[in-house]
Amino acid sequence: MQKTLKRYPLSFVTTLIVLLVACSATLVMSIYLLQKQSSRELLADTTEKMQDEKSQYISHRIEMYLNEPRLAGGLISHLADATGSLSSPAVAQELRHVLAEDFPGNQSISRMGIATASGQYMAFQKKPNSTDLMLINTSADEHQLIVHETEFADSPAVKTLANYNLFGRPWYIQGMTQRSPFWSSSYYHRLTENASVMSWRLPYYQKDTHFAGIIFADINPDVLSDCLKKLLPTPDSRMLIVDKQQRIIAASADKYRELKRSVANPEALVQPEASAYPDLKPFLPVVGQQFLTPQKIQYQGHDYFVRMKPIEDKSHQLNWTLMIVTPDAVVSNTLLKMHLKEVVILAALILLSLLAVIMLIRQFFLPFNQLVHKTRYLGQRPWSHPQNLRVYPEIALLDRELNSASGFIADLLQEHKVRLNNDPETGMLTRTGLFNAMPGTDNRNLLLMVRLTNFRDMRSTLGHSYSQKFIGHFSHKLTELAPANTLMCRYSEDLFVIVLPGVNEQKDLDTYWGLLSSLFNDSVEQDDAEVTGENTYIYTGQAGGVLAPISTDNLSECMMNAALALNQSRPGVNRECVLFTTEMRENELNNVQMHQALLDDLRNEGFHLVMQPIVNLDNPQTFNEGECLIRWQSSVLGFVPPDKFIGLAERTGLIIALGRWIIEDACRELAEFIARGAPVDFKLHINISAVQLQQSDFTEHLLTSIQANGLMNKNICLEITESVLLQDAVQVIECLNYLRRLGLSVAIDDFGSGYSSLSYLHQLPFDCLKIDRGFVSGILEDKKSEAVISSVIMISQQFGVPLVAEGVETADMGNKLRKMGCSKSQGYYYARPQLFSAWHPENGVVPLST
Repeated sequence: MQKTLKRYPLSFVTTLIVLLVACSATLVMSIYLLQKQSSRELLADTTEKMQDEKSQYISHRIEMYLNEPRLAGGLISHLADATGSLSSPAVAQELRHVLAEDFPGNQSISRMGIATASGQYMAFQKKPNSTDLMLINTSADEHQLIVHETEFADSPAVKTLANYNLFGRPWYIQGMTQRSPFWSSSYYHRLTENASVMSWRLPYYQKDTHFAGIIFADINPDVLSDCLKKLLPTPDSRMLIVDKQQRIIAASADKYRELKRSVANPEALVQPEASAYPDLKPFLPVVGQQFLTPQKIQYQGHDYFVRMKPIEDKSHQLNWTLMIVTPDAVVSNTLLKMHLKEVVILAALILLSLLAVIMLIRQFFLPFNQLVHKTRYLGQRPWSHPQNLRVYPEIALLDRELNSASGFIADLLQEHKVRLNNDPETGMLTRTGLFNAMPGTDNRNLLLMVRLTNFRDMRSTLGHSYSQKFIGHFSHKLTELAPANTLMCRYSEDLFVIVLPGVNEQKDLDTYWGLLSSLFNDSVEQDDAEVTGENTYIYTGQAGGVLAPISTDNLSECMMNAALALNQSRPGVNRECVLFTTEMRENELNNVQMHQALLDDLRNEGFHLVMQPIVNLDNPQTFNEGECLIRWQSSVLGFVPPDKFIGLAERTGLIIALGRWIIEDACRELAEFIARGAPVDFKLHINISAVQLQQSDFTEHLLTSIQANGLMNKNICLEITESVLLQDAVQVIECLNYLRRLGLSVAIDDFGSGYSSLSYLHQLPFDCLKIDRGFVSGILEDKKSEAVISSVIMISQQFGVPLVAEGVETADMGNKLRKMGCSKSQGYYYARPQLFSAWHPENGVVPLST
């Protein structure tokens, strides 16, 4: 049945339009997504850079703020060194100047003062939201701490702290015991506003030996928080300053600055823990770590950039960390609207382009489709052009070429029809022509398939030109000899099918074949030979016939049966005609079944080897030679004798694989046999076919198998038949000579049964002759057999090689052969073929008894 192409559900135009629309939509979406992604990446990159720059700027601002107390304290310390006293009026004046002029405003140092070793406390503090200062000092008796309304000592007191003991203050005690400056934790000052402060304190030693007091300066942590709030990168960002214990020092959000007083010490403050706030916990693991770029952390389904920046004062007393948390960049509504507008404009442009393309496609494919629909009439009718249409040059060119092709196809179809039905060399019907001619020619029952057996040799020897004349003349003569209404067909180059008219019988076949076979000459005679110019044609041939009803339905089967009968004709026999029988078909089916069984058992190792002794007639009780034989016990066919399957294996090429297996298994069996006690020089005969000898790797495989089993080359004797010389004699003789030089021996098997001649015997290298059992079986009764054997014995003696007589079945036959001079024999009288394991060698001797 003719196969049809698988069709797409849509036409090419529809597919093209759908594809263009899909590509356009994909292009628009891709541009939109790419712009969106690039914008996100740009914003994310901008956020990262902004965060990095912010952290640098903020950390610098904070470190400058933390450094102000140190700078102010340094000024006072230098002045005290210059005046020689920490309590001099010049120091008090400098305190006022530094606080009001050098570090003005509420975003700087909030208080600065001194505490002397004599117990004097004096400080100046900035008033909230004012540039004025307040003086804080101890009373004359140093038991009260007084806050004045202004910066002068004679101004009214605003607050007074009784029982004030400077020497009992922890910070004073710490300052007396160390020389390095130090910071206090956040605390509340009891006499000033309700705000937290941090004090920087510098122990002052006069001439670096005598403790003279402490210089201090206060800052307000709320100033740090206000700074963080003002410098936020984005409204959704968060900034915090935490210490090593992850306590919050300052924060941009008020909720993180909830300070509590200590119960044990009302002045002390409890700093809030960052871990107390759930929205800060995800970011705490990276606190204190250093990263070159911000880290991305996910919290509650949102991504955040977290930047950590260390903060230290110049004295390295404070080790804080600035933490900046910024949400991942989100495309703003404005950017989204802008992208949508661009996408709409782009989509409109693409839509207009699509409409233009669709119009062009329609304009092109309308006449194209008309041409496509008309191609079914190519070669059948005059070609007509598309009407009332303006077409593109490509369509016009296609129409012109199709018009030309239509005429060409019409001529070609007619020519093909002739060639399809008639052979150009002979004018006879072809196979197709024969099938076409069968209808209307019923009542025929005789078909001959004739092979012109010398045609191929003629062509290869005399050339193609001669063979054309040769076959043309033969077909002409064959047609002349055939009766009227005979159907003649050239089946192949040298095969002809003849369907004779009418209903025929066996005697009619003999009559017709006697007439037709007169073409096949046995000799060159002027009366019989056909002379054309200088050429004399000699034909040889054979035929196979079928005598059965013939019709169009069974014509193929009849030709197959005739071919099967033709194959049964004897090679080299001229003018032979074989009539098909059902047994031939059965034999063919049996061969097919046997071939498959051979294949299966080659894969599954369904074969085994046996050995039959070759005895020396002077000592027939033991043997040191044997012939290796193959046995096949098929799971499908049962036991199959070698003469049934060896020939099939040779014809089908299976003998190559089977022969390799025989060589490998024979060497293995022989090695085990010698290991069990057989003579080390035991010689095993292995049958080799002509097909095996022609394989390029035969020698290599044979020698490898011998070496792999630890055997000597002289342990193997190759048995061949004279038929190997019918193949490539030069190659065979070269191969055998090479193997004999390496120590292997060669025996000619079945001598006298095939193509024996002294010339063959002279060419073949051999070490032993084995006479065919057909002669041996008649040695006691048939004088001719006795004469042949006597001649072969003489030949073997002249060549100096032993003769082995096969098929010895009685003692009388063995005795007769020994008296005639035969040295060795083999047959059922001595032993039947047995498995190698059935023989029991001992100490280099193999007895015949098993």
